[in-house]
Amino acid sequence: MNKPRSINQRDQVQKILETLHRHSDVISMSLVGRISDIDTDESIGKGIAALTGVGALLPMGDGAYQLNPRIRRYLNDRLSQFSALQALTRISEQLQSGRAQWRELISMQTNGDVAAKAEIEDALIYTVGEIVYFMRQNLRLLNHQTATDFGNVESMKRKLRQNRFYGDNVKTLVVELDQLDAFLSTVESESLQFNLHEMRNLLTTQIKSQMGIWRHQLNEIQSLISQRLFVRRQIEADLRLLFDAVLWLENNPTRNGLEVELGQSAPPVLLSPMPIKVRSHYDVRAKSTDQERILCSVANKLPLNRTPGPTKEPRIKQLVFSVEPEVADVELSPEDLLIQELIDKLRTSERPFEILQWQRDRRIAAGIGDEEWLLYASSQLAISGVHTELQIFREGDTFNAVFDDVMVFPG
Repeated sequence: MNKPRSINQRDQVQKILETLHRHSDVISMSLVGRISDIDTDESIGKGIAALTGVGALLPMGDGAYQLNPRIRRYLNDRLSQFSALQALTRISEQLQSGRAQWRELISMQTNGDVAAKAEIEDALIYTVGEIVYFMRQNLRLLNHQTATDFGNVESMKRKLRQNRFYGDNVKTLVVELDQLDAFLSTVESESLQFNLHEMRNLLTTQIKSQMGIWRHQLNEIQSLISQRLFVRRQIEADLRLLFDAVLWLENNPTRNGLEVELGQSAPPVLLSPMPIKVRSHYDVRAKSTDQERILCSVANKLPLNRTPGPTKEPRIKQLVFSVEPEVADVELSPEDLLIQELIDKLRTSERPFEILQWQRDRRIAAGIGDEEWLLYASSQLAISGVHTELQIFREGDTFNAVFDDVMVFPG
């Protein structure tokens, strides 16, 4: 039963697309503005009737027709033809549908209704696709408007209003992204509870992975709009006329300037220049002789500095008493003195010996225990290049090897 129905839908889609293709000239005319079937060619009249039959044109009364808003939005997005105050597409409707579809999907999963579950999954997938598409189109619109500095307006006041308009739109879109993030968190927690891992992976792949990029771009656009609003608020009223003139010149570029029709008698104000007093300034970084001469003459005319400067101390002769570096006497600690004496003994000794009993009474009197001495002396002797060996033995009640002395060998 489903196969004939799908074939019938496919035939209807083909007929609609054939009608749009056959009367594409009428669609291009309606994209610019309203069209009328009064006093028009026969082919255009047939095209208007055929496009109205498939819903591509909407009658507005008095023989006027306009293009379907959905088709107009799609073509403007594809051609990057955005109006001055074109609002961003809200995703709150898709969020509401997504929440309802997710609750219905959980209910079917709980009741075991597998037959109707696929239909709800397809609807949720379509809703997710709409959210992704609308977000990309919104960012494309904002990037186009900010890149052209809202070039589709022709006055300073309208540009300020347009900045405020898109600034408010971006704030609303950020709030909707927060709602979308909360919905995704709910999906992640409930998908584990009701075993809906495939839909969770779909939402994570399609939306969660893009959320950071969307927020980053929206933050940059919002910061850019705020900066431009701040700068333009600082522009004085006298400069706004100049700004409007520059904006008009940017929107109407010419090669040889502006052409003014003078007629038989030109106004004197256009032909008599107004003198402007100019005060010359010299570049102090210039190094020509004329420039140095001018700077010297200006410096001579400057008033003297009445603030007394710091008194100069008389220079004295410097005497060299010695060219040999002085050696500082460093007082060694008791353990370092023992290490130094031990190294001196090794230089004169011919046999290796253990260091635990060496100078033990003197070491104990200095407050240096056996363990501290063995650990410190073994490391210091190794640094000095002395060959050492740990006297290791094994005890019956422990697995680790234990040493009770260190054997040192003369170099």
